Amino acid sequence: MKKFFLFFAALVAFSVSAGVATAQQQSEKEPHIQGFITNKFWDNWEIQGGVGPTFTVKTGSGIADANHWAGYAAVAKWIHPIFGLRFTMEGGKFDYLSAAANSNVNTAFIFAHPDLMLNVSNWIGGYKEQRVYNAILLGGAGIAATSLHPDHKSTRTLEYAFNFGLQNRFNVCKSLSVDLTMNYMLARANLYPVPKIKSSRFNALNFYVGVTYRFNKRNFERSGMTEAEAKAALARLEAAEADAAAAKAENERLAKLSAEQAQALEAAALQAAQRDAALAAAEAKLANMDAQAASAKEAIDSANYEEILFYLYGYGVLNENNKTRLDLLAEHIKNSDSDKVFKIEGFADPQTGSKKANARLAEKRARLVYEYLVSKGVEASKLDWKSPGTENLPFNKKEQNRVVVIF
Repeated sequence: MKKFFLFFAALVAFSVSAGVATAQQQSEKEPHIQGFITNKFWDNWEIQGGVGPTFTVKTGSGIADANHWAGYAAVAKWIHPIFGLRFTMEGGKFDYLSAAANSNVNTAFIFAHPDLMLNVSNWIGGYKEQRVYNAILLGGAGIAATSLHPDHKSTRTLEYAFNFGLQNRFNVCKSLSVDLTMNYMLARANLYPVPKIKSSRFNALNFYVGVTYRFNKRNFERSGMTEAEAKAALARLEAAEADAAAAKAENERLAKLSAEQAQALEAAALQAAQRDAALAAAEAKLANMDAQAASAKEAIDSANYEEILFYLYGYGVLNENNKTRLDLLAEHIKNSDSDKVFKIEGFADPQTGSKKANARLAEKRARLVYEYLVSKGVEASKLDWKSPGTENLPFNKKEQNRVVVIF
């Protein structure tokens, strides 16, 4: 008998430790007793049932000799995540040794009793709908009846009896769970149909494997706030007020910054208008200068030219001196912001050679300059080349007209 009580105590200790571990794992404390809406009558009902061995102790028999099978069926209702009520019917057979009968007595029994259910896991760890394991303490009292096996003298007895135990519930889903229940039954020894046993009490220890089916509403709703939740809500409200004050200060800062930026934009717009006016004047002046330089001769006469390249008699290739000057001009054109198109005109000396040969030579001189500038990265759209040949000569002396003018 001591071994079974030690086992029962160990099972209770396991259930309590499991509930404590669950509570320690929660990041935010769940509500325990307070803070739940009282459910309706048809909410949170259960049907339970199970079977298992039963042991009659303190009868003079060894525990292995005083055993038989029993079963139970129950209807239960949870009125709170921690507290519930159930009505249970247990029945089966007891087998014990009686000195009066001088043999083992096989006794049928039935025990009807209401119980109070106490969910230790929800009490210690807080209500958690998705919890897999629940430890439930059971306790109640009712009426038990026994009768002898037909082989013995028929005797029926009724006695008040007490019941307490532990149900280990493993939830399979929202509606179904598997239960391992240890149940202790206590009554006066008069419950034995054949007395004269070693104990003055009727002692029975039952172990059941069963199932529980839950129907209708299966969970609980919270109402109001717990003290911890109220403190947390107050802390959130204070944080929100602080955020609002910070946001107001930030809005004022941004409004001031916006006004300063508006003033800066007005000043920038004024400067831009002044710059545009200056740019328009410069473009007008440049257009006037371009209009004045309609030809190479006019460009030279007005000193509105960019470069003049002179050639020896009969030469049409660029020497190193001319390439150096064109390199500088290429950089100047590439860095220029204006849309000006630079004109390239090539000439030849009309007093030597034929007119046709001079035209080819003048064209070659202008084309080579154009190609060289393009090879140095100047956009072709900024260059316009042609060859007047021996017409509209820029200079009066014949040897000076062996030239390319860029303007």
